[in-house]
Amino acid sequence: MKRILTIFIILSTLALPIMARPSSYAAGAQLGFASTGVVADLEFGPVALNIGANFPAGIAYIKHLAGGDEWGLANSLFTMTTDLTYPISLGEDFSLKVGVGNTLFTNFSESALGFAGVVVRGEYWITGGPFGLFAKIDLPFFLYAIGDTVASSGFSHGLPLVGIFTSTVGMLYSF
Repeated sequence: MKRILTIFIILSTLALPIMARPSSYAAGAQLGFASTGVVADLEFGPVALNIGANFPAGIAYIKHLAGGDEWGLANSLFTMTTDLTYPISLGEDFSLKVGVGNTLFTNFSESALGFAGVVVRGEYWITGGPFGLFAKIDLPFFLYAIGDTVASSGFSHGLPLVGIFTSTVGMLYSF
């Protein structure tokens, strides 16, 4: 438990000087069951690209409670998130972004598992400052697995329920 807390504190400290948004470039941290880590949000004209490098803290915590290893990072699972969204301004300080997103689970070995689908993201920018808060809701409907010898994919009506675990909240700092 001490190791994961130390890693989270270090990642948060590294993200503080580079956090989020009156300009087109923002960075920060996000917190979620399957995605806890750093995130960058870049606006390119009419679209925004959001990229995150994360650790699934909730999954690791359940593994630890079930008697798993002592937070060993040697064979840990990591997540990478990407979103391509269209920002809709709903006021001077609030915007809603709607688009497509992806959450990829990997341990950097020969296989990976991913969820893709719709993303709805609300951003609130604190007036007069570079800091903003966001909440991202994922609604995945496509599942895929990539490996050295096999790749498979499919759609499912139950996959949007996975969004409960892949959704995040966070803070951004605008450059």
